[in-house]
Amino acid sequence: MSRRVPLVLFLLGVTSCAGDGVVSMVGGPPPSNAPTLTSLQSSIFSPKCAVPGCHTAPAPEQGMDLTEGHTYAFTIGVDSNELSGFKRVVPGDAADSYLYMKLAGDPRIVGERMPFGGMLTAAEIESVKQWIDAGAQNN
Repeated sequence: MSRRVPLVLFLLGVTSCAGDGVVSMVGGPPPSNAPTLTSLQSSIFSPKCAVPGCHTAPAPEQGMDLTEGHTYAFTIGVDSNELSGFKRVVPGDAADSYLYMKLAGDPRIVGERMPFGGMLTAAEIESVKQWIDAGAQNN
């Protein structure tokens, strides 16, 4: 009899939390409010990275085209040209995504911190981090 009480209390606790943002045993993680690729494209990648002489056609730096409609294909799961062993973007892992490392000025990077000639704000860098950590969706 005494063994059933803790199990019942546990199950009541799990089911009572299911609707308030806590991960339930069957519901999966709560929805993410991470930035979208579309929002990052318009606020960061297009105006600050996909500029003449940088990450735009016909010859994007490091072979990484960050123009609208190309960013996802040129970053997700693509090997870094500068530092072997790293992908440009590893969905769910900003800390080991070379794109984020370059923006944040991680000590492991090769060459200059990006964007060349200027830095993003802490909020902009955090937005890229959140997008990657949330799975780097093509949204």
